[in-house]
Amino acid sequence: MKKLLALVIVFTITLVLSACGGPKELQMLWWNDGEEGVAMQALLDRYEEETGVIIELVVLPYGDYESRLRTMINGGEAPALARVTEGHLNNFKEFTLSLDGVYDQSGFTNHFYNDDDESISLPLDITANGLFVNLDILDANNINYPELGDPVWTWTEFITEMNKLKGVDGVTAPGLFDHQAHRFMPLMYQHGTTLWNQPYTSSKLTSSQAVSALTLLETLYTDGIIEGFSTVQSANAAQLFRTGNYGFHMSGNWNVSGYQDLDFNWTVIPMPKEANRATILGGKSMTAFKDSGMEQEALDFIEWLASPAQHDEFTGAVPYLTPRLGATVDYGVFSDEYAVFLDEIAATDEQYVQDWLTQVMIPGMYPIINKLVEDVANPARTKTILELLQDLEVELKGIMN
Repeated sequence: MKKLLALVIVFTITLVLSACGGPKELQMLWWNDGEEGVAMQALLDRYEEETGVIIELVVLPYGDYESRLRTMINGGEAPALARVTEGHLNNFKEFTLSLDGVYDQSGFTNHFYNDDDESISLPLDITANGLFVNLDILDANNINYPELGDPVWTWTEFITEMNKLKGVDGVTAPGLFDHQAHRFMPLMYQHGTTLWNQPYTSSKLTSSQAVSALTLLETLYTDGIIEGFSTVQSANAAQLFRTGNYGFHMSGNWNVSGYQDLDFNWTVIPMPKEANRATILGGKSMTAFKDSGMEQEALDFIEWLASPAQHDEFTGAVPYLTPRLGATVDYGVFSDEYAVFLDEIAATDEQYVQDWLTQVMIPGMYPIINKLVEDVANPARTKTILELLQDLEVELKGIMN
């Protein structure tokens, strides 16, 4: 009788578990720039302990990320959660869930909204552009570089100093430039121009300042100050900088964490300027998608992640610049490097911040401007700098009108 009762109990429990579908399991799409995947996995492990909800971290190469996300959404298999850039949010905003009321948005900066003015992201970090330098190479070749608080280089002074590295044994090229839109646009702002007079109808993309900015980039390529595009495209600029054979890498603050184990001395110094100093703000966020079948579970996790303890643990462990207002993050041995990025942000006029926010609202904008940089780097191109900018202006306006 007791054995029969035990069998009935086991059978009943099995039926209940089957009906409930077992432990809830979600997918979170992710890519890594450095150690941030480790920091997120630690949070996911604790979340599972506290709630019983399993969240699988699906790590993809960044180059495949957007196409994979699009395939999943179009195939009816949207992930519950995903780490996203502002470009991803812009391209997929109609598929995301509103986060209004999910967490206290007043405690964060760098929000992104859909067309109904609903928040669709929890900011995870903010980013800025900057100049990484190989101190071993610069010091060995008597490069006079500015430190935080010094007068910054002009672009002419920068080129003069970096020309000293040409032909030096062990130096493949003076430096590296990420060939993304994020890196070119600060040059525009440093030349004293916005991209738009009136958003999407009247631009400054063919102004003399814009032509000068793109001509500067052309000069950096043609004079061999930066490595050729084809090499960077095939190997990745950050991977090349890791070799220790380049004097500088113009990139973003996410590489601070990725460069922790380099075999040479490096730091971050202020970027050069033309008319003024400027950077652009970006960042990564967490978002939740419609039709994943786990919508409420995804929102519950975002609410949990937004709390100060969890959020500060993530940004402190990576570390990244935090978007949480009032947060105190210990950047440890890299405090000096992060201080330079924070100074770049502080030196950027608000008009450029707003102009970039206007720009990222254009669907598919990033690959279009990335192609512009590729065209400038192509020695076989036939179009002038002005013609390339005219084409860009027509294409960007055409999307929005």
